[in-house]
Amino acid sequence: MGWDAFGLPADNAVINNNSNPKDWTYSNITTMRDQLKLIGFSYDWSREITTCDPDYCNHEQKFFLELYERGLAYQKESLVNWDPVDNTVLANEQVVDGRGWCSGALVEKRQLRQWFLLITNYAEELLNEIAKLDSWPDSVNSMQENG
Repeated sequence: MGWDAFGLPADNAVINNNSNPKDWTYSNITTMRDQLKLIGFSYDWSREITTCDPDYCNHEQKFFLELYERGLAYQKESLVNWDPVDNTVLANEQVVDGRGWCSGALVEKRQLRQWFLLITNYAEELLNEIAKLDSWPDSVNSMQENG
């Protein structure tokens, strides 16, 4: 089981509840874990991860630095979806009918410096490996092949 402790909803909840981010996040994780156990979910809790845990963050930072050192992480200007109320970049999936999914504000297009990963170097290898994923739904394989 993994807990994604970053993102706009988590940030907004902390702000709206005037809470300490660490306390708020870990309290919510405890509540959710207890609820899942109560309804009988049988996860292997010894393998639980939390994205804001320092051990997890350190691992991710080391991984990113390795990508950067190998020339696979780089920055460039890119057009983004900007929510002027939440003052954040939104993924395409977070824009609904031209509005930010949380704030409801009209989304603006802005040029901002962004980080990118040079995964196109591995596109052919990844596409060849998709054929070996027998248990993946065809729709997911198709999205990977056409994405």
